[in-house]
Amino acid sequence: MRWRGLLAIVVLSAAAGARAQVIYNEFVQGDISDDRFLPTALVLSEGSNILLGFMAGAQGPTVDLDYFSITIPAGLQLDQIILTGYFSQDPVAFLAIQPGPIFPNDPLTVEPGDLMGWTHLEVGQVGLDVLAIMGTQGQGFIPPLPAGVYTFWAQQLGEPTDYTLDFVVTPAPGSAALLGAGGVFACRRRRA
Repeated sequence: MRWRGLLAIVVLSAAAGARAQVIYNEFVQGDISDDRFLPTALVLSEGSNILLGFMAGAQGPTVDLDYFSITIPAGLQLDQIILTGYFSQDPVAFLAIQPGPIFPNDPLTVEPGDLMGWTHLEVGQVGLDVLAIMGTQGQGFIPPLPAGVYTFWAQQLGEPTDYTLDFVVTPAPGSAALLGAGGVFACRRRRA
């Protein structure tokens, strides 16, 4: 538990200077939902949105599943999900995405092609955009993801695993934020 707190400090320090917020810290706020029909609901904002998660792995017949949904508000888009931390004796964990406020697939019967996208998280992906990797598997998609609700399923069948994800959100093209900036630029040009 000691190094998990240190991990949070390192992640927040790395995000200093950027607009960053911790949207969920499982070590402080409690277990992320194990219920695919009632995922932990998170709302993203522009900038870095940090999720610190923990999967206990397989404890006998029980597996610690993490289900969380993200809402990308209108006018924004999800550009990247950067894996900023992966700590485990197990070399890989699983992460999948589906559109909508629930995860519709039973983890015991789901097939890879049923999923919008998925990846195996691993130490070698730390610092990489796992959203882009997820888009190449399952049904597939091309980031960025537009405004809407998406639900994630994280699972570890082996050893306990700490993971940290940074959801990087920017204004969507044509959004009021971008149009406003362009409008100021246009007004300045006309006066010149």
